[in-house]
This record gives sequence, structure tokens and C-alpha cells, in this order.
Amino acid sequence: AEADMRPSEDSPGRTVERTIAQLRRSVSQLREAHFVDTFLKDLKVSGFANTKANLRRFIVLGLGSPSNSIVSRLQLSLAIILVEHLGLTVSEMELYDPVFTPVDEKVIESLDKIFGAINAHTRQHNLSCQGTSKVQCAKSMLLTREAADKYAGPDAKPTDTPTFWFMPHCEAVLYENVLKANWAKANALRSHIFLGNNFQTYAERWAQRKRSLGCPLHVLSAANILRVCVKIHVEGNATSQELAAFGDTSVQIIGGDADIKLPAVPLSR
Repeated sequence: AEADMRPSEDSPGRTVERTIAQLRRSVSQLREAHFVDTFLKDLKVSGFANTKANLRRFIVLGLGSPSNSIVSRLQLSLAIILVEHLGLTVSEMELYDPVFTPVDEKVIESLDKIFGAINAHTRQHNLSCQGTSKVQCAKSMLLTREAADKYAGPDAKPTDTPTFWFMPHCEAVLYENVLKANWAKANALRSHIFLGNNFQTYAERWAQRKRSLGCPLHVLSAANILRVCVKIHVEGNATSQELAAFGDTSVQIIGGDADIKLPAVPLSR
């Protein structure tokens, strides 16, 4: 979410208890925010529901450090609200950022206990976890660097499971890696949902530099065939932190007719 440097250790003021209290306030803040209510309503009428029904995974990448950044806490709060909206469980979130501190990791491991069962789907999931400690069940949410690289690294593998990719303000290369890894499997890619920087913004930014080194060609191609693109309209009366957290952020779903290959993308330079 932000270009944080990972602290060597948590400072005395950065405790699990304090961060949990701050996160609760951030979730409450967004639940009451008009722009979030509008965003969820926009999703409802966008055709988004046809894809969300099959979601089985919610991956969070590039979040930053919730214990050190209010922007990161706001983004994590929106992820929690979206998980509820999607009928998934907090335990089904998978998170990774290299800047996570020990406090961040403990907070993430506690998310399921903090926010509890939120719908019938959650209760069913909790039953499936009987015989497993809550900590063990929750710890599955923290991804290792190796696991995250399989999703979004330079040699990422296809993800066949319908997935919500929560990637707010990630570097373009991460979106590119995910799209490139899944591009050949068009039907699977159409079942994925991306929340992050608007792909069209990249298309405009790179319009005259498509032959340049590092051009995210799959992102540019995706921008031209979006079936759903719902922007978070952060209002003028939003806080500066909310603007920083969600500016130019959209939910996007790749379009195209079923059983038809996606357009060929030239090899990246």
C-alpha cells in the first residue's frame, strides 16, 4: 500500500492490542462512510454478483504495515468489509507483504477471532475447523514469500480457483505477473476479480511507451476488455488518509465471451 521500510523490530508503542483497537475503529469508520456504501451499491448493480457467487479465495497483497500505517489499516478494513459482502470468511483471506512486522502478523492471525462468524457460510467453515485450534486455522491466512511468489511473482503459476485479488496501490509489475500467469486460461481468468489501481490509468500512462522496458502489456490489454469496472469514488469530504488509501482504485473483471481466447499479448521487453 505504501513504500514502507520494514522496521527491524516493533517499537514499544506498536502493540497487538493497540493495533487491534485501531483496526476496529477503522472498520467502523468505513462502515459509516458514504463512499463505501455507494461503492457496495455500485458493485451490486454492475454484474459483479455473477462472478462473486463462485469465489473461493481472497488474496491480499501489497497491504503495507497495519501497525505502522493508517492507510494500510483502512485498506485492511475495506478487505474485511468486502469479505463480509462476498459471503466469505475472514479465515479465507490470504495475506502477504514483506513489510509485515511481528505485531502485524499477530494481528492477522487474530482476525478470525476479532471479527468472528459473520454469516451462515462462516459458521459452516468454523464447523469444518473443529478439531483444529483457532490459531492453526487463522495462521493459514499468512502467506510465506514463496507462496506469494507463486501467485504474483515473476514466475507465478495459474490460479484456477475463482479468486478475489485485493491489491490496493500495488506496483504495476504485480498486476502484470498475475494477469500473465493466468492469461492462457481465459475462462479461469474471467472468474477472478481484481481490486487495485485502475488498469485504464496504466493504459493512458503507457500509451506512447508500449515498446519501453517494463511496460505492463497484459495490464494494458486487460484495460481494453473489462467486463466490470467499478471505481471507488472517494468524496471530497473524505479524510486525506481515505483519499490516499482508495484514490484511483477500482474493482475490475476481465470480460470477453466464454470459450473465446483472450487477445494475444506480445512478449514483454
